[in-house]
Amino acid sequence: MNLQTERIENHRAQFTIEIESNQLEDAKRKAARKISRQVRIKGFRKGKAPYGLVVKHVGEGAVLEEALEDLGDVLYKQALEESELTPYGPGAFEDFQLDPAPTFVFSVPLQPEVDLQDYQEVRLDFEEPVVTESQIDATVKQMRLGQIEVLDEEVQLTEAGHRVTIAVDSEFVDGEPPDEELNAPVDDALTAELDEADEGAAAAEEPAPYIPKKGDTFVNDDNTQIILDPNEDPFIHGFVGNLIGAERGSDVQFELTIPEDDAEETIIGRRVSFIVTIKDIEAISIPELDDEFARRTSRERGDEELDLAGLRQSVREDLARAAQDNARSEYSAEVLEKIVEGAEIEYPDLMLTEQIDAMIAEFEGNLRQQRLSLDEYLRLTNSTKDDLREQYRESADHSLRQNLVLRELVRVQDIEISDEAIETRLNNVIAGYGTNPEIRKIFDSPQMRDNIRNDLVMNHLNAHLVAIGMGEDPSALIGDMESRAAADTERARERRERLQRYREEDAASGDEEPASGDAIDASTPRAEANAPAADAPSPEDEYAETETGNT
Repeated sequence: MNLQTERIENHRAQFTIEIESNQLEDAKRKAARKISRQVRIKGFRKGKAPYGLVVKHVGEGAVLEEALEDLGDVLYKQALEESELTPYGPGAFEDFQLDPAPTFVFSVPLQPEVDLQDYQEVRLDFEEPVVTESQIDATVKQMRLGQIEVLDEEVQLTEAGHRVTIAVDSEFVDGEPPDEELNAPVDDALTAELDEADEGAAAAEEPAPYIPKKGDTFVNDDNTQIILDPNEDPFIHGFVGNLIGAERGSDVQFELTIPEDDAEETIIGRRVSFIVTIKDIEAISIPELDDEFARRTSRERGDEELDLAGLRQSVREDLARAAQDNARSEYSAEVLEKIVEGAEIEYPDLMLTEQIDAMIAEFEGNLRQQRLSLDEYLRLTNSTKDDLREQYRESADHSLRQNLVLRELVRVQDIEISDEAIETRLNNVIAGYGTNPEIRKIFDSPQMRDNIRNDLVMNHLNAHLVAIGMGEDPSALIGDMESRAAADTERARERRERLQRYREEDAASGDEEPASGDAIDASTPRAEANAPAADAPSPEDEYAETETGNT
């Protein structure tokens, strides 16, 4: 066998294999015997007919085709071994020539190759996140709203400070009228389904900003709940003021102009009409922002009992940790993007085809959740599967290149996760579910350990990316990450223990809230149903707590 190997387009190799004529003749005779066992030739038992008679019976072309298939499999395997190539996927038979010597031609997709170039020289500025007082204020405000008490559920007339449940229907009343042909009536439900499903589809080009026409919807919400605070309008300044004094069950109609500091440029100064239905009115009490509120809230969080200053400091620390994690995560993504841009990446078309297939399969799954098939979607959008594949091509290529660079970075940075690290993380996850030994049997599985390993690999890789971008030693950042993760785990454990102690103290003093299903006197003010419970974090929250050290 004479083998020639060369690189061809689309990151493939081509095998040109020349053999002796007698090798082909032997293959043809073997093929004829194989055929004779499959067909009946008069006067001969199956498998016993002579070569010439088999050729006469089925034709020389059929014998040659069978011989090429069998011999080709053998030659292709020999070529792979001799070339020492590792294919990405199955090879393909391309051609056969009989003269001047029997010659087979195969192509084979090659494993992707990534050259990261000078990736360690990538540098980007990192802006340390700052937690502002307004962020702390907003978080504390949400805590207060979580402790709302409903004083009266049967209020008939709205006042400032009431909580209302409303339906909002609004539209632009100025601007160009819609084109009648382009805005023919459509099924609103179907349109909503298409819009939601189409979020998964990649846009071929960034569309120009849409300028709403007269009659276009501004806000449409059948069931939203707001507190009537004239200083905090949910949609447009002046919205709440128009609802003061409205009756339960009434429709309130009014128009407002979108101010300059309250919207995008395309709608500044536009006029909007509103129809607001007052579905429900409640008189509520929001707790005072004082030390007693801070004490209750800190207990619900599993903190030591804090005064208001202490609660704000605890909130600041939590926000700072989250901000640091988010900032480093975004920074590592930017560094990765720079490395991808500078890398030389080659991969076969087969990989891109598989990536597009996976993305379309995910999109099709999203469609099914909307009770819509892919064929129906294509019909309604007047497109084809080829159109959809082309729509995904660019994003699939970017995703594939990014994943290949990530894999190569893990290799060159020599990132490995020990079994001890996996065991520690697994124990932290299980701890959130209590001490029942049966819990470990549920979670301690090969799949769970693989998920944890992959997560830890990404954590370490992100730390490496941050270190590369800053020009620092990755081991120091990884050590910092692991220390923070350990501290977060310990903090979560302490909070669980305090929550348990607080629960026991409340039960002993008779202050514990009734369990679900217990009777509550309707004549007394009730705590808000969705107020934070004095309970341990959920297992999902506990797992999230252990993630705080991620970059």
